[in-house]
Amino acid sequence: MLPKSTFVYRKLRTPFPVLQFVVSLRPALAFVVVVSLAATVSGANPTPLSTLLNRTSTYVDGFLQAFSTVVAEEQYVQDARGAVPVEGALSGVEMPRHVELRSDFLFVTTDSAANWLTFRDVYAVNGRAVRDREERLAKLFLQPDGDRIERARRIAMDGYRYNIGSPDRTIANPLVVLGLLQQKYRAHFEFAVRGIDPGLGPDTWILKFDERVRPTILRTADHRDVSTSGRVWIDGASGRVLQTELNTSTGDRVLTVFRFDERMQLDVPVEMRDLTWFNRAPITGVATYTKFRRFVVSTSQDVP
Repeated sequence: MLPKSTFVYRKLRTPFPVLQFVVSLRPALAFVVVVSLAATVSGANPTPLSTLLNRTSTYVDGFLQAFSTVVAEEQYVQDARGAVPVEGALSGVEMPRHVELRSDFLFVTTDSAANWLTFRDVYAVNGRAVRDREERLAKLFLQPDGDRIERARRIAMDGYRYNIGSPDRTIANPLVVLGLLQQKYRAHFEFAVRGIDPGLGPDTWILKFDERVRPTILRTADHRDVSTSGRVWIDGASGRVLQTELNTSTGDRVLTVFRFDERMQLDVPVEMRDLTWFNRAPITGVATYTKFRRFVVSTSQDVP
């Protein structure tokens, strides 16, 4: 057993260049996030794998452009199962076992789109306001692009201290699998079609992915590999991503459900479920996303 219970993911060649990911070391006991997924079936004639991948990468590129001005409200509930002792604290000291965060959830890019990240800007904890949400949101978009990514990172890191467990954990990202599906990262993975999911549609294909290349895309602070695997539910005709599942070799899990938003004319994340570990204690999270809108700052600096 390694002496530390948390790792910090620092990306080298990643879809989110300025984010840090913190996940927990997998303990001996098992814990499963239970979600409702439609049963899969086999025997149909699938869209060729190469066609599915190309359509999906094209879709993801378009999604990243369309989502770059979108803001949503996120309600993120975290629960710890059992005691969550604080690292380095005296015996008997425990972390909170339940927290409800309300945040603005944003996707931020530079002009070149070379760097981008998703982040949550926490404005209320357990019903208590912790900052002026509109003022900070406006400043993020009004100031020059050159510093936007770094400012967004600092805002996100400020909110992580409210998490149960590690204050730096950022693996709970509903769009992380979309980042991995970009064309430039596909060579890291081995893909396979695993049938259709009739519950999501007659042309919804389940694509399994396993990271095979070393070094991995996500790595620890001391440069150790953290491999990823999972599944993606894809509309065969369009390449639209309807659902994603991510697993890491350290035991973390993130599941995201997307749904078409008529107002936005875009598939948006509506629910994320995640599992992480801290000092061998499982921590689960459920996030829901509502009130999607495009962030447009006028000359009077109004925030919608």
